Amino acid sequence: MEHAAKTPAGALSLAAFALYALLAALFYYPDYPASVWPIAGAGILACLAVAFNSAYWRLAVILASCVYLGFYVTRVMRMVVLTSGFEISSLPSALGLYFKSLWGVTTVMVYEKGVAASLMHGYIEYVMPVLSLVLIVLAWMSRRRAVAESTR
Repeated sequence: MEHAAKTPAGALSLAAFALYALLAALFYYPDYPASVWPIAGAGILACLAVAFNSAYWRLAVILASCVYLGFYVTRVMRMVVLTSGFEISSLPSALGLYFKSLWGVTTVMVYEKGVAASLMHGYIEYVMPVLSLVLIVLAWMSRRRAVAESTR
């Protein structure tokens, strides 16, 4: 059986969550939001499960991805509800406004905190949600392939 770190899901999870933990530590220092601790903690546990080739590494990767997505969706929805006035009909326009203004925030960060902070913000807000979804799919598909190979 192949080591977890050599699979696409394992390698990507190592890269994604290690980078998240590093960037969050640098980006939010010294005032870490409460959401950073569980996300980074679950990500580090997933990295350890992959690195030590745990039998449950796929579950750890899926769990860490779900933790990130849960906090991300909660943060986005809180911001959207603040701008939409609690009306369901204005939800799409409020989501559009949120993501459109997020580009502005990322751009302004170049001037305020530098290019590195702007890239960190972009990774945490744009790349990490997509990576989390990809990791869930890859880990799930990896599990199905491992089960199929073990039954042969």
